[in-house]
Amino acid sequence: MSVRYFHTQLQLTTLTQAVNELGMQVKNAKDMDENPAVNELRLGRRLRPMAKSVDDLYTAAQNAMEEERDIERSKDEMITNVSHDLRTPLTSILGYLGLIVNDSPQELTVEDAKQYATTAFSKAQQMKSLVEDLFDYTQVKQVDFKLRWAPLDLAALLQQLSASYELEAKQKDVVISAVTNPKRIEMIGDPDQLARVFMNLISNALKYGKNATFIRLSAKIIEDENVVEVRVTNNGDPIPEDSIDRLFDRFYRVESSRNTGTGGTGLGLAIVSSVVEAHGGTIEVTSNPELTSFIIRLPLQEAE
Repeated sequence: MSVRYFHTQLQLTTLTQAVNELGMQVKNAKDMDENPAVNELRLGRRLRPMAKSVDDLYTAAQNAMEEERDIERSKDEMITNVSHDLRTPLTSILGYLGLIVNDSPQELTVEDAKQYATTAFSKAQQMKSLVEDLFDYTQVKQVDFKLRWAPLDLAALLQQLSASYELEAKQKDVVISAVTNPKRIEMIGDPDQLARVFMNLISNALKYGKNATFIRLSAKIIEDENVVEVRVTNNGDPIPEDSIDRLFDRFYRVESSRNTGTGGTGLGLAIVSSVVEAHGGTIEVTSNPELTSFIIRLPLQEAE
């Protein structure tokens, strides 16, 4: 049962108590043995602030319940999406493996077997990615989730990640690069979790940045704010304006990603946001026909 649920129940309980108290005030006023005009004046003074409190509590409870319903709808949609996204590659895997198993040795060439196995492996990787998203999100949302703080060179991390995606980017005719100023950016953070953040953003740029020709990772120190700003930028098709505000909502997927069959749980950016926030940082996105940028700002806690 969610914390939001308990919060909503608490609001409803408080609302009930306020209504009961309001009723008692009315009853007490009726029992007063005074001038009716005086009673009405006193009752009005007592009830006005209480009535406002009741109204505020009612509005808050309604909003909380609506948010809860939105989350439940998103969960239902996510379950439907994930079921579809897992079933689709699984069907392909079974189909290609079935060809390998059922074809007679005379009919199955080595090249065919290799092609079938390679395709099945690729589909299995796709399924693995979906399952990992679900697992990772539950991990970072645990109450006792803790970062493993350690000294790191953020500039070196970005260079390494850029290099690791060069082959995949090249296959899509995309040039990926990393530029940092200064060349070394020493700070304290969780290297694995930060790597996960930037890997997710790079993967998204490759997957959803249709017509992109470059992906650029850049980092600079903003000294007067004592933060490091990292941008992951691509020049692909822009993110729909009506989706930007919901990008970091859990289970949300941009409509175009559903229509193109690229799949996903809608949890990747929620994980990114959670990790950035756990570091005390912020993340925002800007998107126009020329460029789409994810901008992350992290406190520059330098290694001693």
